[in-house]
Amino acid sequence: MEKGDIFTLVAAFAVVIVVAILANPQNLAGVQSILTHPTPTPVPATAISTAVPTIVPTTSPVITPTPVPTDAPLYQIYFTDKPYTYPRFKLPDSMSVFGAGDIPFRNQELVPFAYIEGSRGGLTQVFSVPYPIWVINTTVIADRNPQYAKFSMVLCYASNGEIIKGEEILNRGTFYRIVQTSNTDVYMIISTQYVDQYRIELETTRDYYDAYRTT
Repeated sequence: MEKGDIFTLVAAFAVVIVVAILANPQNLAGVQSILTHPTPTPVPATAISTAVPTIVPTTSPVITPTPVPTDAPLYQIYFTDKPYTYPRFKLPDSMSVFGAGDIPFRNQELVPFAYIEGSRGGLTQVFSVPYPIWVINTTVIADRNPQYAKFSMVLCYASNGEIIKGEEILNRGTFYRIVQTSNTDVYMIISTQYVDQYRIELETTRDYYDAYRTT
């Protein structure tokens, strides 16, 4: 084919395209849209991450306080039903030999650990105190006949009846007696006259109580 024929063919093809565009102008807009806005290449579904990032909450450490032991319930001392089996079962003839009460500990917390209470006298059961120093804290109430009221008590060794400490309260009031006998069996002899109520608390200092406690 000669060059003249090729040019004639190309010119004829160009005329056909121009005529087609003039007859359908929307095709030209479609061609321009394709050129200016190419169709995006779809991304495979596996390439899109749907994982949600894990958020680790920051919390303050929980501090468990150290439990503080509470004081044990008071031990109640009762009277014996066999007083005549004890080496001593009567008070001495004179209680004045024991003198006045002791001065209670100052600036120290006293912790009660045992008690005796009632209105009548008798001999207590045998008991033992583990603390090196302890206090007999006695309170006597006599509202009906205070002028005749009298309370007497002696603390004795259970082995031979020897008196360790003694006290006497006339009318009514409070009396302190410091004792330094520990880990030894002892008992009390108590006598009352016109006493409405009395209460004897055995106490020791907080330091001794915490140091010798068994629970």
